[in-house]
Amino acid sequence: MKSGDKAYEILSIRDFGIGMLRRNVKVQLFDPAPSRDQLMKITEIIWKEHGQDVEELTTVFFLPGMDPRSVAYAFGGCMKGKECYLDFECAVPLQKTTKQSNSGEES
Repeated sequence: MKSGDKAYEILSIRDFGIGMLRRNVKVQLFDPAPSRDQLMKITEIIWKEHGQDVEELTTVFFLPGMDPRSVAYAFGGCMKGKECYLDFECAVPLQKTTKQSNSGEES
């Protein structure tokens, strides 16, 4: 699934929870440096389109090239009756990768 403006792609939607239904949405971003406002807007759009039948929806954001089975770039979410939020604190920053030559030296 792609958004109309091609800013992101929804990789998966997973429901969980007993008593309080929650939904987790993994989102692949196309912009390698999205602004906080862009991430909030995407979270709010996904909440309006996919979250009205659950108590809470969480968005898990991945930058281009990130493995969606691994650490996320950022998390967002919305709950019924509350404002949406965005959190970068629990996400791990990308690390620079280094190439090694045949002699074992980093370049």
